[in-house]
Amino acid sequence: MRLPITEFLKEYDADKEIVRLHMPGHKGKFADCSDDITEVQGADSLYEADGIIAESEKMTSELFGTRHTYYSTEGSSQVIKTMCYLAIRYASKNSGDSTRTDYVIAASRNAHKSFINASMLMQFDIAWLPSEDDEYSICKCNVTPEGLRRYLTEYKKNSNKTLAAVFITSPDYLGNMLDIRELSKVAHEFGTLLICDNAHGSYLKFVGGDMHPISIGADMTTDSAHKTLPVLTGGAYLHISKNAPEGLETQARQGLLLFGSTSPSYKIMRSLDLALERVIPEDYAKCAEHMKELKNDLREMGIEVYGDEPFKLTMDLRHSDIDGNSLKKELHEKKIVCEYGEPDFVVTMWSPFNEYPVEFDRFKQAIKAAIEAAEKEPDEAAIVAKRDSSNIRHKKFVLPEVVYQPYQTLLMNKKIVKVSANLEGEIAADNLTGCPPAITPIIAGERFSRDVIDILEFYGVEEIGIIA
Repeated sequence: MRLPITEFLKEYDADKEIVRLHMPGHKGKFADCSDDITEVQGADSLYEADGIIAESEKMTSELFGTRHTYYSTEGSSQVIKTMCYLAIRYASKNSGDSTRTDYVIAASRNAHKSFINASMLMQFDIAWLPSEDDEYSICKCNVTPEGLRRYLTEYKKNSNKTLAAVFITSPDYLGNMLDIRELSKVAHEFGTLLICDNAHGSYLKFVGGDMHPISIGADMTTDSAHKTLPVLTGGAYLHISKNAPEGLETQARQGLLLFGSTSPSYKIMRSLDLALERVIPEDYAKCAEHMKELKNDLREMGIEVYGDEPFKLTMDLRHSDIDGNSLKKELHEKKIVCEYGEPDFVVTMWSPFNEYPVEFDRFKQAIKAAIEAAEKEPDEAAIVAKRDSSNIRHKKFVLPEVVYQPYQTLLMNKKIVKVSANLEGEIAADNLTGCPPAITPIIAGERFSRDVIDILEFYGVEEIGIIA
């Protein structure tokens, strides 16, 4: 297979007669820097690609079955902002008035912080979609086709602002997946785009008969290729569907440039290029079967498995006497390092590059040992603490009152205060989006409620900004 970026970098480094009078300063003199160059002649340029980068992107587009796939070297954060930019540009074009500023993107509340940053940068309003559990829990945002249809029907009746897109996150951090096929149909019925944060699901193209959002209805997605494919951290894709409206992508590179460095990493681009050779669909399908087996084995041990994402194994310990923090620590002592752990959930992420059956068996034996240890000598203090906290962790909460959109708070005076009951009624000046497992308790412009304060205290948030 021809790998355009990789081959150019190899040839460039192999020519020892070249005097490198260009960036970067290491001049390729170290082994780990040999493929790190700048936009020299023949290397193409990511944001004006018409050479080897464009060729590599075209091959990736064919792999994923998209109209066009663009490379990002700054992760899904760069791509999420770009998708919002493209959606608003498209809505502006359709409205016939490029001076309008009254755009809204309706989003699931588990949107990544970069989505909120996009709103602050581009000054579009955020409308939070309802969760079909009637109210939100910290663990899940269940947007259903029926709920979306009801929401968009009411929105059309009651709002005079232009809806630019519906933005959803699937899979989420714990492995929950939404019905993208039907959600996209609903969005399209109402004449709007469906854009999907598929950061955790690049590999979904190659399992389960193709579960990738771009294949089943989404107009645009971001994939953090580095999360689940053999790509360096920071490598991501902007996918635009063959079925998306014509012209949606005309400013894609301009959008990526707006939110990215003008010095994109060739090492990351090379890893995206190499993925064309390293991603073997049959290996991903095989790994999915191994994961089914592993999840079934854990269920037989008495461990509940949460979510339905194929390569993410989230252990649900809510009804167990095993404490997730203790389990994560025990696994770490056995040199098994998990993605995330808290008292009720432990998240592990797998790929075909986890050695089968050796690493799978090591993991199962470690879980079995942890279960036996918990039965023999339960950690009573941890169990009591977990039970005491369950009302907060899994209680439903009503979304806070929106006083301002996030962008309206950017230049407001703020002060940092201690998190306490005295916060009730104050207005947030900061976006607290690092609260795992990713349902945002409060963002800038929202009013603090007692529920939100309880959540912040539970997660150990000691200080936060409020409007002064």
